[in-house]
Amino acid sequence: MSVTISTRPESGGSPSPDSSSGPPVESAAVREQLERLLESPLFRNSKRYPALLRHVVEATLDGRAAELKERLLGLQVFGRPADYDTNLDPVVRTSAAEIRKRIAQYYLEPAHQSELRIDLPLGSYVPEFHWPVRPAAPAVAVPAPDPSSSAVEENRPRTYLKLAVAAALLALVAISALMWRRPWERPSSLDQFWNPVLNTNVPVVLCAGIHEGGIPWPDALTLARITGIIGERRHSYEIRRQDLATFTELSQGPVILIGAFNDAWTLLLNQQSRFGFDRDASANWISDRHNPSSRKWSVDSNKLDAAGRHVYNEDYAIVSRMLDSRTGNIVVTAAGLHGYGTAAAGAFLTRGDYFSQFASGAPNGWEKKNLQIVIRTEVINGSSGPPRVVASYFW
Repeated sequence: MSVTISTRPESGGSPSPDSSSGPPVESAAVREQLERLLESPLFRNSKRYPALLRHVVEATLDGRAAELKERLLGLQVFGRPADYDTNLDPVVRTSAAEIRKRIAQYYLEPAHQSELRIDLPLGSYVPEFHWPVRPAAPAVAVPAPDPSSSAVEENRPRTYLKLAVAAALLALVAISALMWRRPWERPSSLDQFWNPVLNTNVPVVLCAGIHEGGIPWPDALTLARITGIIGERRHSYEIRRQDLATFTELSQGPVILIGAFNDAWTLLLNQQSRFGFDRDASANWISDRHNPSSRKWSVDSNKLDAAGRHVYNEDYAIVSRMLDSRTGNIVVTAAGLHGYGTAAAGAFLTRGDYFSQFASGAPNGWEKKNLQIVIRTEVINGSSGPPRVVASYFW
């Protein structure tokens, strides 16, 4: 028997329909797609990740999504005792994070991009099922009918007047653009960073990370800052949530990724670069593939105040601009270990004073290179302090 299931979960975890997700998804189709995923090289050589993915998919199809909580998954999938400490033994969280990365890698392959998607959203253990979104057919312009020759003769003086007015307006726009761009002035360091990103006729796609079903405030702040920069430069842009963005959408032109552990696309990109993100039960840190054992850019994840809230005195972030070999397009990241770092990265990418200080010590020709910048920020009264560059790499 084939059962039609909904494609998106509400905040409570129970499925609900989503008209934007395309045709309904049948449970039989989900199970077929699950087997394809688990038979891929990304999953078939592991025991832990297929077990968790199969369990959450089957539970959701059986209407038991409300049971998909961290502690219960630890008991049912990994055989942990009922009183185990999820902070000291984050087996469910780390396994889910790895599953998200492997799913993203699977759907990056062109052969899989038209397949049914099984996604595990960040901040949830309830999977989502949906068909890939296909771009709408372009609108076809219908030419206006040709006027009769007599109408042309009657309207010729009026047509000349319209042409003259249009020419004058175009000239005014051209002069305004020239004055705004001021080509006789040397572009600022911040302009030099952004010029390769905005030197295209297609919209820039901004992909923001999510947490607990929404875009966190630091990511939203960074998103607003960067869209302001793009808007000042008269370039078009589109905004996507990382859980709803597809590889097809992110491969059409330049992309800006905001957030690290809450944006699977950022983690996937940084797998191939020098500086990346890593974590365990005790800390989050920025890893350096030239010095794999180092954790000097690390933030303690278990420091709590008297009320049991996490306490952070500092944070770190990676700002990057690089050519993605898979798409041939430029990708920019503004991503912190926590929200404080992401907010500091957003300030760094949009303030000329911060960026010019960095550029003054950069090698000649840096504006034409791929680059990664590690920044540190102090956390002052719950807010990010000024960003400070602690490392950079160009290639």
